[in-house]
Amino acid sequence: MRPGRPALPLALLSALVSVGTAWAALTSWRGFVTMPSEYLVPLLVCGLLVAVPGALLRRLDTPRVVVVLVQVLLVAAYVSIEVVGSALPTGSTIDALGRSLEIAAESARTYEAPIGPDAPPVTPLLICSGAFFVLLVDLVACTLRRVPVAGLALLAIYSVPIGLTGSGGGWITFVGTAIGFLVMLHLDARDHLLRWGRPLGPVDGSPWAETNPVADAVQAGAGRIGVAATALALVVPVLVPVLDLDVFGIGPGDGDDDIEIHNPSVDLRRDLEDTEDIPLLRVTTDDPKPEYLRTGVLALFTGDIWTSGNRDVSTEDRATGEMPEPEGLSASVPTVEYESQIETTDEFDSWWLPTQYPASSVVAEGDWRFDPDTMDFLASDEDDELTAADISYSMTAIEPDYGLTGTFFSNATPGSVAEEFLEVPGGLPSDVRNYAQAVTGTATSDYERALMLQNWFRDEFTYSLRRAPEGVGGGTFETFLNEGPEGRIGYCEQFASAMAAMARTLGIPARVAIGFLSPSPIGDGVWEYSSKDLHAWPELYFEGAGWVRFEPTPSRRARTVPDYTRVPVNEPNDLPTDGPTSNPSDELPPSDRPSQAEPTAAPEDEAQGDGADGDGGTDLGQVLTIVAVALLAAVLLVVLLMTPRTLRAGARRRRLAGGPDDVWDELHATAIDLDVPWPSHRSPREVGAALVEHVADDVVALERVLDAVERARYARPGAPVPAGLAEDGATCVAALEAGVTPRVRRRAKWLPRSLRRAGLRAPYENKATVGAGR
Repeated sequence: MRPGRPALPLALLSALVSVGTAWAALTSWRGFVTMPSEYLVPLLVCGLLVAVPGALLRRLDTPRVVVVLVQVLLVAAYVSIEVVGSALPTGSTIDALGRSLEIAAESARTYEAPIGPDAPPVTPLLICSGAFFVLLVDLVACTLRRVPVAGLALLAIYSVPIGLTGSGGGWITFVGTAIGFLVMLHLDARDHLLRWGRPLGPVDGSPWAETNPVADAVQAGAGRIGVAATALALVVPVLVPVLDLDVFGIGPGDGDDDIEIHNPSVDLRRDLEDTEDIPLLRVTTDDPKPEYLRTGVLALFTGDIWTSGNRDVSTEDRATGEMPEPEGLSASVPTVEYESQIETTDEFDSWWLPTQYPASSVVAEGDWRFDPDTMDFLASDEDDELTAADISYSMTAIEPDYGLTGTFFSNATPGSVAEEFLEVPGGLPSDVRNYAQAVTGTATSDYERALMLQNWFRDEFTYSLRRAPEGVGGGTFETFLNEGPEGRIGYCEQFASAMAAMARTLGIPARVAIGFLSPSPIGDGVWEYSSKDLHAWPELYFEGAGWVRFEPTPSRRARTVPDYTRVPVNEPNDLPTDGPTSNPSDELPPSDRPSQAEPTAAPEDEAQGDGADGDGGTDLGQVLTIVAVALLAAVLLVVLLMTPRTLRAGARRRRLAGGPDDVWDELHATAIDLDVPWPSHRSPREVGAALVEHVADDVVALERVLDAVERARYARPGAPVPAGLAEDGATCVAALEAGVTPRVRRRAKWLPRSLRRAGLRAPYENKATVGAGR
């Protein structure tokens, strides 16, 4: 039985529901921007361009490849008009579209969600990604008729904001998407049932006269399955807490939690949107000179940015008192402890708790947990209201006295720290490794190499927040490290990133810390950290000393370096630079030079804080690019798999709709696909005799096809062709397919061998040849 095509209204309704459901799921991305209508309205138009032409083409029995191609062209033209103002696929248009996507991706990496109108727009990225998902859902649900599989695409859409921001689209988005998916299942089940023919209604006068068998079947199938699946998605997180599944924050979350991490520099950026210098923390301490209050650690380096990565933090590791011994710190190192009481302001809305490293004790109210590998403190995701804003907590800080000889700084041994602190990503510019080796060429230990790197940055580079290149990795390294009009100028995150990356290339464990540089005294033993004190620095690991900080940022920003980094070293004679050796401020224009009365950074730079131009962002562009590439590869794979089947089905339709010789060619092609013997160079009657045993009860239909072929070949021109030839041919094809195993049928459908045969009729069967021999 050949499946029938759905009526145009039903086909159009199914297409509209499918793209509408995809659009509803895409509303979960509205948290990425402050004006979601800028991407949702264009995606609504894309949905109409996909649904309406797709339904019409499918109703006309157009090959699937053609349907998808037309939809892609229409959507691509509209997206091009929306993004760059032109639908013509010229070189300039393609270049402009590429630049728009590049700017959008960079904006997504740089700025924190939601991204406002003052930042470079990310809507081109959202529109292109959303259009791809709309096409994908329609392809799977309507063109391929695999509605349940389309649920995976909808899940991918909904998962993007959950993976980036920790929250989905809310109840409205979830309910809208769930209802749309249930309707898709309903329409698909109804379509499958109606393919069996006209619904058989109840007998007149029956007590069930008002019922509809199709509706009953659909309700029992798609409706119940869909509702059950949706209910399980909400109930399972509550009933199975050990899985740590939490759809809408209603799971109890017992056991260890994989706490959702936001880049600490991104959290600090939220406090630095205004150029005003904002007080953030007040510290009361017996430390005569507090400094370097650390907020978080960035241990994962992708090559382009440093992030905190995912942290599996135990419920046992809480900020309730005594802390573990500092990793790698020898007991022979003299230490001094200082007590501190810290109070934060309302403006410090961070999920990270500033502490000094190392610390022997931290006590903070609320579910604050520490990562034993980094000893930074994070708010548990069990308490959505827990932040570092307007709280008070205590800390006992440890200050090691390493001396000025480097005695305690031994090279790290294999396995002494986690491998992630040594990972060097592929694709890192060669300049990073080359400069690291050139700068440290005369060193005899990792400690000397670290000192040489620090001295090189402080002596040969210039600090400027405004004149620094964008980014903290990737191609930025090439500009930042090399000499040139824009080279050797940067801000603290770039110095910290570069030194940590160069240290890793030398085999030294390294990471980047984000926090505060130094506070201002406001009373007897009372100090205040403000937004201008935000800072970044590298931390390197050595046996005996543990994790210690270095200060590569030039003196305009960081006026001093730690005492243990003042050890003299034999610098290489030929450093790879001719950078400035005088005071960096002498090379600056007057507007950038610090005043004589204030040797610290220029007010304009400090007001923004170093974190304000950091890597930041939600990595939206990177995640969407990965998802889009993966799904595009899946679509291409599906298209490649569907192409032979589509071409074969089209050839069968054309042959069965043609004359006797065309129908005979279709039987020959079917025999080739199914490995049914077809005697070569034999007359149709002899071939028919060989096929009799393969068509079983449909011999009569085969006989009528043979009679039509013989009449067409041997009768006088103009002889009438028997009626019903197409039906008889389809019956013979179905009989041949029924006579083989399911495995052979599947192979014939997906990998038809007849497509490789340019001509099917043997010379003896050719009409001209047979006629000449009569």
